[in-house]
Amino acid sequence: MNGQVIDWRPYLPKSAGKEELYEQFKQKAEALTVKVIRVSTKEEAEKAIVEVMKEFNVKKAAAAPLTLVNSQVIKEEAKKEGIDLGLEQDKDWIEQSDFGISEFDIGIAELGTVVQDAQSIHERLVSMLPPTHLAIIETKTIVDTFADSLQIIQKAYNGNPPHYIAYVTGPSKTADIERVLTIGVHGPSKVIYVCIG
Repeated sequence: MNGQVIDWRPYLPKSAGKEELYEQFKQKAEALTVKVIRVSTKEEAEKAIVEVMKEFNVKKAAAAPLTLVNSQVIKEEAKKEGIDLGLEQDKDWIEQSDFGISEFDIGIAELGTVVQDAQSIHERLVSMLPPTHLAIIETKTIVDTFADSLQIIQKAYNGNPPHYIAYVTGPSKTADIERVLTIGVHGPSKVIYVCIG
């Protein structure tokens, strides 16, 4: 696919975005310790993102390219709060950041999972390296099942999906270490979803 960004929205099932799907998505995500915030507009999302960074006492943050919100507005508002937001693909900056922001293509109601075309190394770094990750999705892109997500991906890429598709279901967890549940071993220990619409 040569890094080409494909819009998944034309391939959503008719049932996508129904209110009951959002409610199930929120319930499943919150059961996995994900903080779920719903807003109506991109402007509300921009304010909510800055508020979350303030709440988490963030000093340094990183964002992948954003289309659902205006990253420059977020950067300027964050700066007023003493938060430095980097928008460049700078591995050192991202690695030193307290907070990462990226967008996801769809949500899955039955799992509380968000899914993205993760061909961009920038997207992957921002969602994996900082200890807190904020994922932005459109509420209208929440689908019912994991199987729905696979059908969307197959259709969007004409049966030839990219090598990197990310399925994120809350903070990473493992019980490999003496069978004790540990959160955030292989990625962020805190995850927030901002749902627009």
